[in-house]
Parts: sequence; C-alpha cells; structure tokens
Amino acid sequence: MKKHWLMGVSCLALVACSSGQGNVTFTTYGEDFIEKQIPASAFEDGWSVKYDKFLVKLGEVKVANHEGETAAEQTAAKVYDVHRPGPVDVATFNDLSSEEWDEVSYAIAPVADATAGNADAEDVARMNTEGWSVYVEGTATKGTATKRFHWGFATNTLYEHCENEDIGNGVTVPKGGTETVQLTIHGDHLFFDDLQSSDAKMRFDAIAAADSAGIVGPDGEITLDELGLVDLTSLPSNQYGTGGAGSVRTLRDFVTALVRTVGHYRGEGECSPRVR
Repeated sequence: MKKHWLMGVSCLALVACSSGQGNVTFTTYGEDFIEKQIPASAFEDGWSVKYDKFLVKLGEVKVANHEGETAAEQTAAKVYDVHRPGPVDVATFNDLSSEEWDEVSYAIAPVADATAGNADAEDVARMNTEGWSVYVEGTATKGTATKRFHWGFATNTLYEHCENEDIGNGVTVPKGGTETVQLTIHGDHLFFDDLQSSDAKMRFDAIAAADSAGIVGPDGEITLDELGLVDLTSLPSNQYGTGGAGSVRTLRDFVTALVRTVGHYRGEGECSPRVR
C-alpha cells in the first residue's frame, strides 16, 4: 500500500511539473457543401443546391470543464458568411492552462447587436434588424427546373458538450503551443427528411412543390410562408419524420427545426443543441 501511495505522489508531482500555458484559436467553416454546392448525387430525388449566402451569428464561445471551471469565454456575437472561403477566425484565447478542458460550447443566436465577422456591413445590419440568427439564400436545380430561396431564421440554440469521436471531448490546450478548433457548419442538414434518424436522406421535391402551393402560384421562389402551408401529413409517410415533436406540423416547422442541427464541432463532431 505504501508503494502505491508513493507512486501516486510521484504522478501528482509529475503533473504539477508539466503544467504550463497554451493557446486556443476557434474558427468557423462551411465545408464544400456551403462554399461550392451540394451535388445531385447527394440528394435522393436528383436536385442540387448552390448557396449564395449562408450567414450565422456565432457567439458565447466558452472553454470550461465538467467541474464548472471556465478557462476562457467570449460572449460577443459576430456574423459570418460561411459561404465565403474558409476557415475564418472566430476567437483566440491566449495563456490558458495546459490541460484538458472537456466542456466547449458556443451559440447561434439572434443577438441584436452583433458585429461583423467576415460578413458585409449590410448583411450584419439586416441580420440585426430582422432578428435573425441564420440567413440562407441559394438556388436549387433539377434538369430544367430552378427554384430560389431566401430564408431567415430567429432560432436561439446553445451547442453544449461539444466533442469529436476521434479527438475527444472539448479541447486539450497544448503546452507552449496553439490548438485550432473548428466550429463547422453543415449546410446539407436543411434538406434532411428526418429530425432524429441517423439514416435521414436529403430531399428537395416537397420543398420545390411548396412553390406551387403559394397564394401567388409558382413563381420560382420558395418562401417560408409557402413551406408553412404544407402539412407534414400530406407528405409520404416514410419521409419527414418528426420523432414525436408535437410542435413540428408543417414543412416550415420542419426546416426551422433542422436549422438547429447545423452547428457541429471539428468536422463531423457533435454538440448537444439546447433550444433557448
């Protein structure tokens, strides 16, 4: 027993001797699906989607641990157009304790006084005035058919407990170095046909058909109001599963719920989205 106790003291001493400081830089990135396009091969029904803008209000970046200690935090929100080539810097925290910080979180929220990240001043002003946290515009194409969309969302989502299966929970601050952490935005999620299934497929047929359901008739522009006229019960029973979410009744509700899933961590890593 005495030997084990002495080994424990030695290990503790070693940890103390190896402590130091390091830096963490957070970036955001929209990947090829946002920067370039989502090809027809990715959709079940042959559409392709090309974004022209993909604006997100990112803020509340926090590095902490499960014991409640906070290493660094940036509360201010900035607007980023992740359609532009990236990654782009979001925040840098210097001189943090070199250890594992297993609780990283950030928010995409409709903050009223957000400033520019890499977005144009006009886009920032519009996001603030309209109260949006996410705004997307783009074009969907299938054969000779073309549909445009301009959608703004006021969702307020905190992405907590961020982790990457290959890298681990949160971030480990390197001694005397800088670790780069990517807050990845997934634009393909807006077109999934299920809110919970890991086997969800990307589809656009139902969204495209909403243009014909509009009051003014088909005009090539799909609005959120038109999506709000599409009852999910009118769609194929094997598509647009809500997982029992009672408040999701229309295609607009469904797409809005999907917006909350765009925030990821270090590529394919996941966070737990909390609705606020």
